[in-house]
Amino acid sequence: MDKEVKGLLEKKLNKMKKLFNVTESISDAARQEDAEELLKFLKSRQQLMDDIDQIDGQLLNFFNDDAKALIKFVLNGDNEIQVIHNNIMSQLKKIKELDDKNLEDIKALFSKLKQDIHNLKRTETALKGYGIIGTGSQDGAFIDTKK
Repeated sequence: MDKEVKGLLEKKLNKMKKLFNVTESISDAARQEDAEELLKFLKSRQQLMDDIDQIDGQLLNFFNDDAKALIKFVLNGDNEIQVIHNNIMSQLKKIKELDDKNLEDIKALFSKLKQDIHNLKRTETALKGYGIIGTGSQDGAFIDTKK
């Protein structure tokens, strides 16, 4: 059982490292205001998180779904397992810090996109009013008398 748990923990650590890299890519996409890339990285991130959840489920199966027993095993296990666990926790903290920053950046990007959409709708309304787009009257004209 030790080898299986150790193998799963190593697999989880590798997924956590990939998750951190994807989280960094999300930061870059948010800074560049590239919504398409951001969505692509978020989808990739979700897949990694699902993979990590699956690994966690496999780990818990060894301990009859008792998380406390798993933690006790890891903390009382051999040194290699403890080192892997500590590395996982370290990666988790780095990801959390970056996530908090990304959340602020993404909120700002969302706000900007929302304002851009609002401005486009206002422009569309104005263009319709002048008869440039939409189905306006064919023989009519709009005269702006405001100064």
